[in-house]
Amino acid sequence: MQKKYFLFLAILLSGFQSPAQETFSFEFGGQSRNYIVYEPAAAPGQPMPVVLVLHAFTQTAQVIMQYSGFNAIAEEEGFLAVYPNGINFSWNVGFGMGGSTADDLGFLNALIDTLAGHYPIDPGRIYACGMSNGGFMSYRLACELSGRIAAIAGVAGTMTDATLGGCSPERPVPVMHIHGTADFVVPYGGSAGITGVEESLAFWNSHNHCPGSAAYEALPDVVSEGSTVERYTWSPCEGGSEIELLKVANGGHTWPGSTGSGIGNTNRDIDASREIWNFFSRHRLAGPNGLQAPEATPFSPPYPNPFDSFILAGRPGAARILLFNGLGQLVRQGGPERHSLDTRGLPGGRYILKLVFENGESLSWAVIKI
Repeated sequence: MQKKYFLFLAILLSGFQSPAQETFSFEFGGQSRNYIVYEPAAAPGQPMPVVLVLHAFTQTAQVIMQYSGFNAIAEEEGFLAVYPNGINFSWNVGFGMGGSTADDLGFLNALIDTLAGHYPIDPGRIYACGMSNGGFMSYRLACELSGRIAAIAGVAGTMTDATLGGCSPERPVPVMHIHGTADFVVPYGGSAGITGVEESLAFWNSHNHCPGSAAYEALPDVVSEGSTVERYTWSPCEGGSEIELLKVANGGHTWPGSTGSGIGNTNRDIDASREIWNFFSRHRLAGPNGLQAPEATPFSPPYPNPFDSFILAGRPGAARILLFNGLGQLVRQGGPERHSLDTRGLPGGRYILKLVFENGESLSWAVIKI
């Protein structure tokens, strides 16, 4: 009877596929940078959107993953949810909040390249959102990485005065913002060094050439927790972009609809993560303005270098990748359909990576396994 039970259990488990949630890391700027990836169990057979979810100051990737509840939406909608970690629990947004000086812009740009080497992602549907310090970082991405980020959303985090002063996006960027009027950590009206919500959105309305007035909607007060939500939408804007504000009257420094609690009143009338995905799903990078998501060229040097569990080179469809050890022996190879090699299990040391193109030409680089 016991054998029959275990046989039944084995059959049951063999037909069950658990969602893939893994933690990865790579070297960047002389530091080990890590991140969590949630891949839906029923991953679609076509390139997936990517949502970068950035934690608040003093938080971690694990905390914002649980706090936001994005994994459940990723599973339902078929996108890759990615939770990077900042250095010392902080993102470098150019003002206070931990005082990080890390090259987070470069790290997140490299992270997108890294994801492209491991997953079938859609380069035109890469999004960023964040809570508080992570919201400030999302705005930095909109300002300085608009050629790769299709749309952003900030929750309880606006723009620093420095970010606003230097913001020069190369295209209209769709922006959603969610903020409580009773947030005393990042005040709705702004404070020293921090631009207020409405002033921040006024910049994006001007940059995106949006209508002068917004469509207004008072959302139903579904749960009586002492706060209500008003939706303001500026649309249509140039290039199919739009600006949306969810103003939470009497809301605190929180993520509305979250399973946890922030500082102050948490609104339960809306699910911020669901609202953000609904907004993101309406936008992609390639649009009427003709911009396309950039691709790595066949001549891009290998990345990261030094490397650990993988190495990225070229772009899909460009070339075969060959990795030779110090004795000239071929130890790993990959076809042109992807542009990364799994290097786990290889000993540390010096290697030669070679790209071989269809016309027989090749490029080689010295690389180091750590």
